[in-house]
Amino acid sequence: MIELLHREISECRSCQIAGYSIEPPPLVWGDAPAPFMLIGQAPSRTDLLNRHMYSGPAAQKLLAWLRSTGFSDNDFGTMIYMTALTKCFPGRLPGKSTDRPPSSREISLCEGWLVSQIKLVNPDVIILFGKMAIDRFLGPGSMTERIGETFTRSGTVYIPLPHSSGASTWLNSIENRARLAQALEHIAAARQMKSVL
Repeated sequence: MIELLHREISECRSCQIAGYSIEPPPLVWGDAPAPFMLIGQAPSRTDLLNRHMYSGPAAQKLLAWLRSTGFSDNDFGTMIYMTALTKCFPGRLPGKSTDRPPSSREISLCEGWLVSQIKLVNPDVIILFGKMAIDRFLGPGSMTERIGETFTRSGTVYIPLPHSSGASTWLNSIENRARLAQALEHIAAARQMKSVL
């Protein structure tokens, strides 16, 4: 079932048809079902070039965080299904070397794919990577009030993480780094629980 969904997603060109300056193809990564699901913002330029999600510098820092909680490289895509709000690289900001955040309309056009992914993966824990993903599932709010906490919605546990991009200054604060450490402890505890079941 997940293979069929991945094939359908890879053929999607809805945002391109709608006139957005995205760069297909859509990217997918993971097996289903899986106890954990990671949802970020969008694939990066490096992901597009490698045809593989979570392969850029910020992603490598994220994967290092997850390794620190007990996950191995073999767990990425198996124990943790890896995806994002949108599936295509959204392009660069005009005149800049930073990626353009997907618009609310692009996220809406991709919403059905994400809903289908969540349904098939059926995760117990969803890790929200970055403010855009956090706001999408937990509603607008302060990062400092949510990083380091867990949230349960309809039986699913959500654990927010800050974005690991070097462009973000959120982790410059000692207090915020402590919040990240607490969030990683929550992930480690959840992983340990799944390992003994």
